[in-house]
Amino acid sequence: MKRVLVTAIGGDIGQSIAQCLRHYDNDVFLIGTDIHNKHGGSLFVDDFINVPSAKDPEYLHTITDIVNRNSIDVTIPVNETELKVLMNVSHDLKLIQCGTKIVNAGLDKLTTMDVMKTFGIEVPWTVNADNDEPYVLPCIIKPRFSSGSRFIFVVNSNVEAKFFSDRYPESIFQELLEPSEKEITCGLFRTKDGRVASIQFERLLVGGLTGWARVVKYKEVESLLNVIADGWKLQGSINVQLRITEKGPMVFEINPRFSSTAYMRHKLGFTDVIWSLKEFFYEPIKLSNAETGTVLVRKQDVMILPKDFD
Repeated sequence: MKRVLVTAIGGDIGQSIAQCLRHYDNDVFLIGTDIHNKHGGSLFVDDFINVPSAKDPEYLHTITDIVNRNSIDVTIPVNETELKVLMNVSHDLKLIQCGTKIVNAGLDKLTTMDVMKTFGIEVPWTVNADNDEPYVLPCIIKPRFSSGSRFIFVVNSNVEAKFFSDRYPESIFQELLEPSEKEITCGLFRTKDGRVASIQFERLLVGGLTGWARVVKYKEVESLLNVIADGWKLQGSINVQLRITEKGPMVFEINPRFSSTAYMRHKLGFTDVIWSLKEFFYEPIKLSNAETGTVLVRKQDVMILPKDFD
């Protein structure tokens, strides 16, 4: 039996990963961790354990102790703060991840754009909002070191630029890419022996998550993803976000981890969570792609827990 620890199980990404693992093989023992238990994460795993925040000095010791006491084979870090800690501090944990260089670049949106330029990829202009003014207005301002759709604003004037940069330090100004309805989110996976698979979704965000998605396939996007995978010598899975503009596909963000759409694309046969797990255990994998035009939706569900449920 494979024994796997999934962190941040209270969130959508951790739960998507757990669903992928459950769907793949019931002979997997899952432990989930998070900083509190006021969520449904425990319903996706065999055992749930509270842990301190990754910013807490006791975090690494706690995770290591859980791994050792429960004979965990491999840990899948999900939360970006946990990723940053686990990729940059010395420890003996075995992780499923895409590499320290990619994680550190992907967690910094300004560095991400600089790296893309070294691959010969044209990217939207991006500057540090703490020090620089926007090149062109309107533009957007968003956090430099976190992902998601929160705290992203359109900036229409220098007055607004000053207001937002003062209110939200450690942000970036970035070129406003249009049209907004041509945003594509892409799963990108590269094996240890250099084979590449990708999947492209047109999507609609609902409450910050992908609520509706349709599989598309732009050849220029596929070529771009191959350049990123090979340029970075990727081993594992990342999520690439871009828009189709008049100048072609423009990457504006890369998340160096599994995406919250992991289970959506898993059900289409793009099983990057399972491919990553199999490669960790040196098992052969066969890459596959999803049929173009397929539409997926995310549904909600509710469960009533017993009063003594912990």
